[in-house]
Amino acid sequence: MGFGFILVPLVLYLLLVTPLCVKVGAKTSTRTGWAMAAGCIGLPLALFVAMVVASS
Repeated sequence: MGFGFILVPLVLYLLLVTPLCVKVGAKTSTRTGWAMAAGCIGLPLALFVAMVVASS
């Protein structure tokens, strides 16, 4: 399919940034943790899904 060159770095990015979001949520309010997770995890994931949908 050809999306491996983006999928592999995306998975590595998500594996690295998820503990960061959890740590931010534990040190600050839950709302701040969810906001950080939405920006750091949700946005790249949504862009990847949009790219896959647009190419098919």
